[in-house]
Amino acid sequence: MRRNSTRRSVFWGVVLSSLILCAPAMAELGYTDWFENGEPTMLSILGGIYGGTWSNGGPDYTNGDITVYRVYDFDDGQESIHIVDGDQFDIDQVWTDGIATVTAQAKYAGLNQSFGWNQGGTDPCNYQELLSYDGPSGVIEGGPVVEIDIEGDFLWGIQPNGDEWWSKMSNNSDGGMDHLITFFVEGVGEPDETVWLLFWEDLPSSSWDQDYQDFVVEIRASIPEPATMFLLGLGGLALLKKRRK
Repeated sequence: MRRNSTRRSVFWGVVLSSLILCAPAMAELGYTDWFENGEPTMLSILGGIYGGTWSNGGPDYTNGDITVYRVYDFDDGQESIHIVDGDQFDIDQVWTDGIATVTAQAKYAGLNQSFGWNQGGTDPCNYQELLSYDGPSGVIEGGPVVEIDIEGDFLWGIQPNGDEWWSKMSNNSDGGMDHLITFFVEGVGEPDETVWLLFWEDLPSSSWDQDYQDFVVEIRASIPEPATMFLLGLGGLALLKKRRK
């Protein structure tokens, strides 16, 4: 019995080792580190934007009615995040497709802030400003709003004080550092909207404090009207939005 048991152990050890060796390499998902450095906390900023009393569990935050889920910042293989049917399990560097309403929600920085996009593609060129804000620090009441219609891949970007930072890390001139953290927002917006909060760090890595609260922008994205009507006719609108169960 002891000999047979040993043989079985050796056999299953060989099988398990073979499975591990033959398994495809998994992409390494990760979050960029950020720090609260004497400025208002994430909890207070979220309370100022959406109201309520907020708490956090790990990387996510909730006030009981609204939950914001941290979106991954990087992995080993970059894919585009769909602005409408993406979710917190995607990567926030390259975005794609959709009609969006862009709103400035908060600024905690001395620099004037400009938010925009690159008008398409994955190269950091042709920065187009969508909105700017040079007012005092704090949650922005009735801030600037703009609507855009996007087709294909694109990058978000900011231009504070002459610098230029992009959602795609490898395109940033300070060694490919990450200047954006993103949250997927559940519990606000219309039924056909997907809501994101983009938190930006506006200084180069040589002098930044990594608080990612310098400029906060909300994105509310929806599918084009013809597609909306088609999916409603099929009863399939719910398939557009993935939610954490």
